[in-house]
Amino acid sequence: MRTNNKHINNGKHQVTEKKTSRALKPISFISAIILASACLLIPTTTLAPSVDAYADSRAAAYSVGGIDTFSQSIAENCAETIPTESADKKAQEQTTVATKATQKATQPTTAPEKEKKTETKATKPVEKKEETKPTENVQTYLVNIDNPDTSYSPSKVELSDYDRAKLERLVMGEAGTMGYEGCALVAQSIRDAMNLSGSNSIDYIIDEYKYYASTDVEPNADVKAAVSYIFDNNGSAVQHRIICFYTGVSNWHETQNFIISCGNVRFFDLTV
Repeated sequence: MRTNNKHINNGKHQVTEKKTSRALKPISFISAIILASACLLIPTTTLAPSVDAYADSRAAAYSVGGIDTFSQSIAENCAETIPTESADKKAQEQTTVATKATQKATQPTTAPEKEKKTETKATKPVEKKEETKPTENVQTYLVNIDNPDTSYSPSKVELSDYDRAKLERLVMGEAGTMGYEGCALVAQSIRDAMNLSGSNSIDYIIDEYKYYASTDVEPNADVKAAVSYIFDNNGSAVQHRIICFYTGVSNWHETQNFIISCGNVRFFDLTV
């Protein structure tokens, strides 16, 4: 009987233990969750592995409203204290777009300027350059006279070396002391006589027009310059033909066309 009763008691005890273990499983799971929450709130280095630490951690977990409520609170605090990068970037992009739009609106376009320049080129009158005529050689004269002959245009006379040398000596004998202008007047008289007679021989002129001055003296600088001006440049001392001249007294010369006097020498053109 004792053995049977003991067996029965053991059976009841086993049944009781099974029920107790089943009841402790949910409690153990909840305890594990509470411990994990306590580890998040309180550093492990400050807690000793004791019942008091476990109780403290469980109380801390309950004080913030549980694991879910605590996690949600941390997420909200992070969202409030750390500004999101995407929001700032989006605001900066909107500011850049607005600035570019303002610059584009205020910046003048270059297309109308090009069109204006093209129109100006098309309508601008072309300036015509005036054609310049070549300047004519203006004949200058050594001495101005009261009765110039505007139609006077002597022909150039070419001289041989002999005729030049003897002509210079003749001018030296006639006007060597009269200076450059006096020598030029005598040289023009010889040139105009050659044009009138159609001969460039100095010997013919001396004989035909009765020159009596000596040809033995070498010409000076005034004589050479005057002969070159009259014959080489075809220049003239006055703007009128001269054929004869004299010094002293001559009734015949005074019947001719008086042109000019140089010192006591008077120069004439023929009247016929």
